[in-house]
Amino acid sequence: MAASTLKFLLAAALLCVDCQAQDLASRLDTLLAEHQENNGPGMAAMLIRDGRIAYRKDFGYADLDAHTVIARDTQFLFGSMTKQFTAMAILILKERGQLQLEDPLAKFCPEFPAYARTITIRHLLNHTSGLPDYEELLLGAKVDYDKLFQSSKSPRAAHEFTSAEALHVLSRQPELHFAPGEKFEYSNSGYVVLAQIIERLSGMRYAEFMKRNIFDPLKMHATLVVDERHQRMARLARGYGKRNGEWRDIGYTPVDYIYGEDGIHGTIDDLYKWDQALYTERLVHGAALAMAFEPGHTNDGKNTGTFMSAILKRPTSYGFGWFIAPENGALELEHGGSWSGYRSYIVRIPPRRITAIVLMNSADDQVGAITHQMVDAAGR
Repeated sequence: MAASTLKFLLAAALLCVDCQAQDLASRLDTLLAEHQENNGPGMAAMLIRDGRIAYRKDFGYADLDAHTVIARDTQFLFGSMTKQFTAMAILILKERGQLQLEDPLAKFCPEFPAYARTITIRHLLNHTSGLPDYEELLLGAKVDYDKLFQSSKSPRAAHEFTSAEALHVLSRQPELHFAPGEKFEYSNSGYVVLAQIIERLSGMRYAEFMKRNIFDPLKMHATLVVDERHQRMARLARGYGKRNGEWRDIGYTPVDYIYGEDGIHGTIDDLYKWDQALYTERLVHGAALAMAFEPGHTNDGKNTGTFMSAILKRPTSYGFGWFIAPENGALELEHGGSWSGYRSYIVRIPPRRITAIVLMNSADDQVGAITHQMVDAAGR
């Protein structure tokens, strides 16, 4: 083949790739524009393919009053996406020989009643522990969220609850909702307890353990846990929700500083580093990491996490901090986060090296659908 012909074919191939990238960007721009409101809060969105950022976009305002736009360094509350980080911390401690997945809760939290001898670390990770909901115990069973979610600029509540208080009230409950392993029940309480176990075993705050063992090694320098010390975040987007047709700041509650199931704040660029690390053994060995992506089971052998099947319209299960669903024969991992004026979602398809991530500073429950549509646009 003549050198000139080879050069022409190479140029044509590069042009084709460039056109495909432009077409993808155009489709995603159109998709995300449908979910934007002029002069409203917005989002950071990212599509990762084959280890590279194929699409990265910021929309809307981080602060409506100050007219501050969402930028590359804007931080968001991750919400329940925190659970996958808590699960990773548990796997790190397991690799260090400080715990086993079948260890009973009573080994680490002896203040619990006798039933703690039947709850294992695995039960806590898989949401099969039977623990009651800590929010209901602290706030009451019928919470008025319109009143609970307040402006982040308003005076702080007279009392702000801590993780230690959540653990204490859980330990005072005389019985479980159900026998451990009997069924799956999504449990924020389980992950709050896991965070307290991390503290007791490591001898350091959960926030410091995460920083030293996950965030710093992965150079996630804009990501942190906010606890009762009120760590400052200069670039945090305010969280918004619609009240009487208008956007209102609803980014504060007196239970914001309970962590393990929630509490991590960061940027979408840091989540790119997290996603890429999950293809490696930078944090734990492959065999340990694989456990996080394996379906949990109840005592009768059924998969955990099946309540998401109706929402996702396909069978699902739950691993350690991840919902797991088969998609066209490929493993799909995902999780969302939802609290006050923030929403988050991540979808990973490791066999195809595709990930989509969306972080929002509004109470928009379409975040999961948007993230899946991004994956669809890229071709599953």
